Amino acid sequence: MEFCIGTLAKVDQVHLVRQAEDAGATHFGVGEGALLFSDPYQFLALAARETSRIKLGTWVTNPLTRTTPVTANSVATLNALAPGRVFCGMGSANNAMRSMGRDVATMAELEHAFTVVRGLLAGDRVVHSWQDQDREVQLLDDEGRWYNIDEPIEMWMAAGGPKALALAARQADRVTYCLGPNPDMIRLVRRLLDKAVADAGRLPGSVKLVSNTWFYQQRPGETWEDGVDNGFGSGPISSCLANAALMNRHVDELGGDIVAAVNTAAATYLGDPAAEDQRHYLDVWAKYLRGLDPVHKPIITEQLVDYWCITGSPEQMRAQAQAMLDAGVDTIGVMLSNPNTTERDIADIGSSLLIDA
Repeated sequence: MEFCIGTLAKVDQVHLVRQAEDAGATHFGVGEGALLFSDPYQFLALAARETSRIKLGTWVTNPLTRTTPVTANSVATLNALAPGRVFCGMGSANNAMRSMGRDVATMAELEHAFTVVRGLLAGDRVVHSWQDQDREVQLLDDEGRWYNIDEPIEMWMAAGGPKALALAARQADRVTYCLGPNPDMIRLVRRLLDKAVADAGRLPGSVKLVSNTWFYQQRPGETWEDGVDNGFGSGPISSCLANAALMNRHVDELGGDIVAAVNTAAATYLGDPAAEDQRHYLDVWAKYLRGLDPVHKPIITEQLVDYWCITGSPEQMRAQAQAMLDAGVDTIGVMLSNPNTTERDIADIGSSLLIDA
């Protein structure tokens, strides 16, 4: 089973990647947020030196906080340290841009970034649009002295909605989507992705679906609330933010109760933009994916946990993971959103989910 473990880069926790490799994970990804977390490429470069098999990449970077030639260089440099073990995941920069009070990337900006990065990593000369000018660019080290573009690098895209899935179907090798162990939601996303792949003229199954799921293994006597308090914290709210728009368009298929719950959680987290006492954007994002902010606890319900999280006993979690695979997920990805519990969580993933991997 392919299994991706993700964290938000914390540069003094590079040892987690070796732990994940030893546990049986096939991929390790780190997210990016310039105001929120450590730099992902410094983290991944150190991780490359401590591992030998696990694949390493951004889960995810974006086309706005770095120019695309810089991203291509960073990925190719990492590929020199971990040849053939590198992937590049990009998305619209939800937390990275919104934490700076900025708008996320448009689909056009994201598609241009994919075109440029893919072209550069293939050794091509491509047109890069930047600062209202179009210029040809190319990675100029054709001898492999400074970086590595000889070994293939997979392109991943974080998506949320049909437009993003259509873009991923044209540009990506894998698409990551906020999904939990709910077959209805997985089948919906799988159906939309497969149609988009067909519309793009690509072969069926050529774009793999990777879940972005939250995780907590319950000890005897614990409940879902312990997962909120001691594990994934505010993570499920992120799934609500990412999925609310799509779920509203498919309420008949998914059910009014869960769609209403997702809308409520997303709106409560973001607040009312028109309110006089609207929180400053820096305050809104200050504790994003850093465990539990007590302010958020009332938002997270058992219904949302069941929908977005792999949690329970080892037997229950194995059943949940298998249900996700059966419904259409190709690679299970777990994002560990609490930096204080990552060692424990990776050990639990290894002993409970990857024991037979």
